[in-house]
Amino acid sequence: MDVRPIPRAADETPAGLRRAVTQRETPLIFSGLTESWPAREAWSPERLRETHGQHEVTALMGLPTDGVLYPKDQKLYERTLRFAEFIDAMLDEDRDGPCYLAYQRAAELVDPSDCDFTSLLGTTEPQSTDTRVWIGSSGTRSMLHSDLKDNLFCQIWGTKTVTLLPWRDSRAAYPFPDNLVNSQIDVARPDVARHPLLRNVTFYSTTVGPGDIVFIPRGCWHDIRSHTPSVSVNHWFGAAQSFTEYLALLGRLGPSYWQRTARDFVEHGLRGRREETRFFFSPPSTGKRLYDALRTGNFSEGNDPSS
Repeated sequence: MDVRPIPRAADETPAGLRRAVTQRETPLIFSGLTESWPAREAWSPERLRETHGQHEVTALMGLPTDGVLYPKDQKLYERTLRFAEFIDAMLDEDRDGPCYLAYQRAAELVDPSDCDFTSLLGTTEPQSTDTRVWIGSSGTRSMLHSDLKDNLFCQIWGTKTVTLLPWRDSRAAYPFPDNLVNSQIDVARPDVARHPLLRNVTFYSTTVGPGDIVFIPRGCWHDIRSHTPSVSVNHWFGAAQSFTEYLALLGRLGPSYWQRTARDFVEHGLRGRREETRFFFSPPSTGKRLYDALRTGNFSEGNDPSS
């Protein structure tokens, strides 16, 4: 499996970032663009404990350290506690498994003005956007998956490794038969014998630290893992991946995927049966999304963070 560093932008300025976003040719790393953000100081664990410690949060606690799927429903890892208690747990090296306060809308947890994405992208964003905060211990894992919008991933505190696979190589991501946007690949333990298409593609992987931004184009598969306790923020923006692009991928994946999609269309669409959440923040199954597309015209209902 070929793994190379994520390319670094030649022009690490807001103008260079806006050009990269417009061209959408490749993922890129930028550094030095968040130095003036209040978040760089205000979002350290110590400051967050001091300023927001009394807030009540619902976090994932005692997470597994291996495997692509959770062994049980995600809801069974959820625990409600004070933010200060969570911060103490994330800094405790003897805790029982990784803990993660993940996928939190910035405005519901911190001061969203602490991270100024308008200064990076400009003031005109015709499509809806969404900003999420990710605070966790070492050992957190967002397994290989694909998002439907362009993404700026910003590391505020601590270090993480970001691993990417371009959308054009989606067959080599081996999506789960019931879910086109979650991969069966564990990038830390790739099994080329089981997944031979990995021999023919290039992954891009880099460890990022405070002040680093990764531009992840829509559709690009990404896996993000923390090496230390860390604080990150990401910003989804722009037009969503189109329904036709997902259908084209489904067509290339073959009959086993079509059969599972048809089954889930009936079970979770027509019959309305609840789906398990054993992926990390599971989106609806492909069959349920197809049902939603036919019913409402929105293939990404339930999978668009800005909705």
